[in-house]
Amino acid sequence: MARVKNNKQATNVAREYIKDMNKNKVASIILLLFLVVFLFNLLKFNRKVPVGKDEIEKNKKSVEALQKSSVTSVEEAVSALGGEVSANGKSNKARYMSKFKGSIVVGDSVTEGLSVYGWLSDDQVFSKIGSSVMTGDDLFSSAAGTYPSTAFFAFGMNDMGNYRGDEKAFIKKYEARLKAFHKASPKTKICVCGISAPTDAAMAKNKSISNYKKFNSAIKKMCAKNKYVYIPTADILQKHPELYAGDGIHAQATYYPYWLDRMIEEAEL
Repeated sequence: MARVKNNKQATNVAREYIKDMNKNKVASIILLLFLVVFLFNLLKFNRKVPVGKDEIEKNKKSVEALQKSSVTSVEEAVSALGGEVSANGKSNKARYMSKFKGSIVVGDSVTEGLSVYGWLSDDQVFSKIGSSVMTGDDLFSSAAGTYPSTAFFAFGMNDMGNYRGDEKAFIKKYEARLKAFHKASPKTKICVCGISAPTDAAMAKNKSISNYKKFNSAIKKMCAKNKYVYIPTADILQKHPELYAGDGIHAQATYYPYWLDRMIEEAEL
């Protein structure tokens, strides 16, 4: 009986020892897993993230635009290179590109920001810094060659100076350009944006741009005459003065969603 009792005690001791070993083994495994996860996250955080060709080209274009003109200040260009202008920037940009599928925007340096900041693709934007209806032969012809379903035109800021405040001469040329475009691409719906409002300080420095109201009035009448869609834009920056660029003429990256939403609404995209 004593032997049986001793054997039983030995068995119990062995079982407890095995239990302790298993507990230690489990604890060791858990500790090891935590260590592996920690090291993985550390390496992931510190690794060099590969940059795609599209991103490189986008950043290159931003820098080139900055070098060529005052479309944006240095601060705004750096913000654009960061990619997002809001928490849901990516989803917004994807939405705009989708909404404007089959559509294009043709214009001057203000229009350039649509592609520079990534709101629309390069294929959807036809723009040139300093462009105007007076000198925009290549823009209009190239844009017409894409046969878009809808075409938005945004000219006038440079033309106010080029035409020395003569809105009639401006409209005569603009109308001829649009008719030639429509002849080349007859199924395209034509929409014409008004000129955005400069600041008082900008108009004090450049008297020609103070004619934006009468130029917009002439654009609106031209649209009514030819059954084009007129898209008013002057009020956007007036309601959101914080979106002006430093020169009081151009706009920051965060201006463009307001403009895009206005185009979508008026053109019923």
